[in-house]
Amino acid sequence: MDDASTYRVAAGVRWASRIATFSACLLLVAILLHRFNGLSTPVALNVFAASFAGAVAALLFAAWAMVRIWRKGEGGALRAAIAIVISVCMLAWPVGYLSLHWRLPQISDVTTDTASPPRFNALAARPKGANPSAYGGEKVSQAQLQAYPDLHTFVLERPVEEAFELVEEAARKLRWKVVAAEPPVARPTKAGILEATDQTLVIGFLDDIVVRVEGSANRSRVDVRSASRYGQFDFGQNATRVRRFLIELQARVDASSPNAIAGRRSLRTTRAGAALKKGKASDPPKTGPQSAGDRAAPSAQRARVPKETPR
Repeated sequence: MDDASTYRVAAGVRWASRIATFSACLLLVAILLHRFNGLSTPVALNVFAASFAGAVAALLFAAWAMVRIWRKGEGGALRAAIAIVISVCMLAWPVGYLSLHWRLPQISDVTTDTASPPRFNALAARPKGANPSAYGGEKVSQAQLQAYPDLHTFVLERPVEEAFELVEEAARKLRWKVVAAEPPVARPTKAGILEATDQTLVIGFLDDIVVRVEGSANRSRVDVRSASRYGQFDFGQNATRVRRFLIELQARVDASSPNAIAGRRSLRTTRAGAALKKGKASDPPKTGPQSAGDRAAPSAQRARVPKETPR
């Protein structure tokens, strides 16, 4: 048996452990700073790339160390195994999205009206390096129609002013950060525009949203557009956001319909009637006088009746 003084750690174990730990900490700090402290997206993307590159390097060092441990019986197997686990967990995140990258179109701008998409006004100015605010045109629309054929204009039989109020309620329910809201104008006819921003759940990538409401006193059309501020591929996030908005808007419409309001009133009336009926049924029947006043009442009534004089 080798003496403790001659115990040797396999080459590559130290580097694998150090690089894996550093890369994991770097990735975590970058995500937190980008999500909560305003780290710019281009800088965060570069840090993410460096972290994943470090995970690959740590995995290679750990694999080399494992081969030496197997062949020469050197030490450090536990540290090498920990480095492999950390690297695999880090790399599993981007690798898991590869199927979406191959299956979904390479677009980052989705709208319910590809022929005349809503335009950004308050959010038209973009920082350097961001995607342009203008719609991508025919190429983007064709890719969207093939991948997301279910996204289309939302039509409702409501006045345009009421439709815009429902849009604002849906935006608040989804916790969008509203940047600008211009209600529609009847004369002259002007569409209502709502612009907002939203962040992805984990990393906090910023996306821009614009909702257009137009119509008349009886019928309204609602179109929504969601566009990523950075990147040419959104992993389907914008389409998912549009679907959630349309579902929430439909829920607002259903909740404010006359039938739903009448149903709620009928339910309250039924509950009140049932409570009243239950209260009457619980009252105990009076089987006899319960107090001195009750016992005196019959004689008092008889006293007020005049007696007949005998003939």
